[in-house]
Amino acid sequence: MARREAEMWFRQAERDLAKAVNDLATGDWDSAAFWSQQAAEKALKAVLLNAGVAHRGHELLGIAETIRAELGVDVSEIVDDLRELTVHYTISRYPNAANAVPYELYDERRARDLVERARKVLEWSRRYLR
Repeated sequence: MARREAEMWFRQAERDLAKAVNDLATGDWDSAAFWSQQAAEKALKAVLLNAGVAHRGHELLGIAETIRAELGVDVSEIVDDLRELTVHYTISRYPNAANAVPYELYDERRARDLVERARKVLEWSRRYLR
Protein backbone atom coordinates (compact mmCIF):
# COMPACT_ATOMS: atom_id res chain seq x y z
CA MET A 1 0.00 0.00 0.00
CA ALA A 2 1.23 3.46 -0.85
CA ARG A 3 2.46 5.76 1.86
CA ARG A 4 -0.30 8.14 2.94
CA GLU A 5 1.37 11.22 1.46
CA ALA A 6 1.91 9.45 -1.86
CA GLU A 7 -1.71 8.37 -1.87
CA MET A 8 -2.84 11.95 -1.29
CA TRP A 9 -0.68 13.22 -4.17
CA PHE A 10 -2.01 10.54 -6.48
CA ARG A 11 -5.61 11.26 -5.54
CA GLN A 12 -5.01 14.91 -6.39
CA ALA A 13 -3.42 13.85 -9.68
CA GLU A 14 -6.61 11.96 -10.50
CA ARG A 15 -8.68 15.01 -9.60
CA ASP A 16 -6.51 17.25 -11.78
CA LEU A 17 -6.98 14.86 -14.68
CA ALA A 18 -10.75 15.04 -14.10
CA LYS A 19 -10.50 18.84 -14.29
CA ALA A 20 -8.68 18.52 -17.61
CA VAL A 21 -11.41 16.24 -18.95
CA ASN A 22 -14.07 18.69 -17.77
CA ASP A 23 -12.23 21.48 -19.58
CA LEU A 24 -12.43 19.48 -22.79
CA ALA A 25 -16.21 19.49 -22.43
CA THR A 26 -16.33 23.27 -22.00
CA GLY A 27 -13.76 24.09 -24.67
CA ASP A 28 -11.24 25.49 -22.20
CA TRP A 29 -8.29 24.08 -24.11
CA ASP A 30 -5.58 26.06 -22.30
CA SER A 31 -6.92 25.01 -18.93
CA ALA A 32 -7.08 21.37 -20.06
CA ALA A 33 -3.39 21.65 -20.99
CA PHE A 34 -2.47 23.07 -17.59
CA TRP A 35 -4.39 20.46 -15.60
CA SER A 36 -2.91 17.70 -17.75
CA GLN A 37 0.59 18.84 -16.82
CA GLN A 38 -0.40 19.11 -13.17
CA ALA A 39 -1.91 15.62 -13.14
CA ALA A 40 1.27 14.12 -14.58
CA GLU A 41 3.49 16.06 -12.18
CA LYS A 42 1.56 15.00 -9.09
CA ALA A 43 1.40 11.37 -10.22
CA LEU A 44 5.17 11.26 -10.70
CA LYS A 45 5.76 12.92 -7.35
CA ALA A 46 3.48 10.32 -5.75
CA VAL A 47 5.76 7.59 -7.10
CA LEU A 48 8.74 9.27 -5.49
CA LEU A 49 6.96 9.95 -2.21
CA ASN A 50 5.88 6.32 -2.05
CA ALA A 51 9.58 5.46 -1.91
CA GLY A 52 10.30 8.21 0.61
CA VAL A 53 11.91 10.57 -1.91
CA ALA A 54 10.79 14.19 -2.19
CA HIS A 55 11.24 16.32 -5.31
CA ARG A 56 10.74 20.04 -5.77
CA GLY A 57 10.09 21.58 -9.14
CA HIS A 58 7.69 21.23 -12.03
CA GLU A 59 9.85 20.02 -14.90
CA LEU A 60 8.54 16.55 -15.69
CA LEU A 61 11.68 15.19 -17.32
CA GLY A 62 13.63 16.18 -14.20
CA ILE A 63 11.16 14.36 -11.99
CA ALA A 64 11.40 11.30 -14.25
CA GLU A 65 15.18 11.42 -14.05
CA THR A 66 14.95 11.42 -10.26
CA ILE A 67 12.66 8.37 -10.44
CA ARG A 68 15.18 6.62 -12.69
CA ALA A 69 18.20 7.57 -10.59
CA GLU A 70 16.74 7.13 -7.12
CA LEU A 71 14.37 4.19 -7.68
CA GLY A 72 16.00 2.43 -10.62
CA VAL A 73 12.73 2.54 -12.55
CA ASP A 74 12.74 2.67 -16.35
CA VAL A 75 10.80 5.77 -17.42
CA SER A 76 11.36 5.39 -21.16
CA GLU A 77 7.72 4.37 -21.72
CA ILE A 78 6.49 7.86 -20.77
CA VAL A 79 9.41 10.15 -21.66
CA ASP A 80 7.83 11.39 -24.89
CA ASP A 81 4.61 12.17 -23.03
CA LEU A 82 6.49 14.04 -20.33
CA ARG A 83 8.42 16.01 -22.94
CA GLU A 84 5.14 17.14 -24.51
CA LEU A 85 3.41 17.93 -21.20
CA THR A 86 6.13 19.72 -19.26
CA VAL A 87 6.03 23.10 -21.02
CA HIS A 88 2.33 23.56 -20.37
CA TYR A 89 2.99 24.41 -16.73
CA THR A 90 3.85 27.91 -17.92
CA ILE A 91 2.72 28.49 -21.50
CA SER A 92 -0.88 27.52 -20.74
CA ARG A 93 -1.11 30.32 -18.17
CA TYR A 94 1.26 33.19 -18.89
CA PRO A 95 1.20 35.39 -22.01
CA ASN A 96 4.90 36.15 -21.62
CA ALA A 97 5.89 32.47 -21.53
CA ALA A 98 5.29 31.92 -25.25
CA ASN A 99 4.79 35.53 -26.35
CA ALA A 100 1.14 34.78 -27.03
CA VAL A 101 -2.17 34.75 -25.22
CA PRO A 102 -2.44 31.21 -23.81
CA TYR A 103 -6.01 30.51 -24.85
CA GLU A 104 -5.10 31.32 -28.45
CA LEU A 105 -2.33 28.70 -28.51
CA TYR A 106 -4.58 25.69 -27.96
CA ASP A 107 -7.25 23.89 -29.91
CA GLU A 108 -9.33 20.82 -29.22
CA ARG A 109 -6.95 18.40 -30.93
CA ARG A 110 -3.96 19.61 -28.90
CA ALA A 111 -5.87 19.63 -25.63
CA ARG A 112 -7.19 16.10 -26.16
CA ASP A 113 -3.70 14.88 -26.97
CA LEU A 114 -2.35 16.35 -23.73
CA VAL A 115 -5.16 14.86 -21.66
CA GLU A 116 -4.44 11.43 -23.14
CA ARG A 117 -0.74 11.81 -22.44
CA ALA A 118 -1.50 12.72 -18.82
CA ARG A 119 -3.83 9.72 -18.54
CA LYS A 120 -0.99 7.49 -19.75
CA VAL A 121 1.38 8.95 -17.12
CA LEU A 122 -1.18 8.30 -14.37
CA GLU A 123 -1.67 4.70 -15.53
CA TRP A 124 2.11 4.22 -15.58
CA SER A 125 2.50 5.78 -12.14
CA ARG A 126 -0.25 3.67 -10.59
CA ARG A 127 1.85 0.56 -11.21
CA TYR A 128 4.54 1.88 -8.84
CA LEU A 129 2.18 2.73 -5.99
CA ARG A 130 1.27 -0.83 -5.02
